[in-house]
Amino acid sequence: MKFFEPEFLKRASLIAILLCIPAGALTLYTNTEFLYIIIFCFCSLPTGITLNYFLEQYLQERAKRKKEDLIPDLLLQASAFPAGMPITKTIGFFSQTGFGKLGKEFQTALEEIEKGASIQKALYNIKKRCKSSIIDRTIELLVRGYESGADMSTVFRNTAEDFFATKNILRERNAALVVEKYTLLLAGGIIVPAVLGLLFGMVHGIDFTGLSELEIGATTAEQNSSLLQTIMLANQIYIAEYAILASIFLALQEGNTKKSFLYALFLLPVSFAVNAITKTIFI
Repeated sequence: MKFFEPEFLKRASLIAILLCIPAGALTLYTNTEFLYIIIFCFCSLPTGITLNYFLEQYLQERAKRKKEDLIPDLLLQASAFPAGMPITKTIGFFSQTGFGKLGKEFQTALEEIEKGASIQKALYNIKKRCKSSIIDRTIELLVRGYESGADMSTVFRNTAEDFFATKNILRERNAALVVEKYTLLLAGGIIVPAVLGLLFGMVHGIDFTGLSELEIGATTAEQNSSLLQTIMLANQIYIAEYAILASIFLALQEGNTKKSFLYALFLLPVSFAVNAITKTIFI
């Protein structure tokens, strides 16, 4: 997936427009300064790119998972084939519609073989397209069985059983990670900025100059304004730090540090927008 592909930019722009319209309408309704409206519209494009990236990642990951879920059944079927069965017939059986998108991959491999490609090259092309460790292992078993000519039925059956056991373990692990991931996204993008925005809006409406008689609080309107400006700056710094740290943690959790930039590209504008909108409620 490339960021500068026309289709990717087209979908990202559409998402940005869909984000910009309600955000602009809400800021106008709450009488927010025009500068914030410009900022929201400006931030909508990187947010749209990020959302589109995660959407495509999700769709690709879901398609890959569907293919991986069919691997144990495919291996069990392969274990039932008689010894010495031609590999092309095996691939032809795998290419049937009963194996869904995984079957289409083997159909493509079969077409490549019919056009003159070697068995190994056609099967390895499946690895390149799918980019899955489980599918990689299956392809290696098929290639090994083809090159050695040995009866691989027992190996296929044992591997299928291992995949069934491993899938259950990974499902439990992923469930726990998903909860942590969306908790951080919700906290960094909405909850923390909203709470800070509401608190600032409440404090903004309080006149602290009246406390000067008790020798506490701001003694002048200028000091009161300066104090509020300092609080607002501290809030912005805290929100930015939280969003960046959450982005880094999420990327480390997924084992891909490069994704921290993408998470930050989403969390930073969203958190600042939420904070700017919520603090206008009491002002």
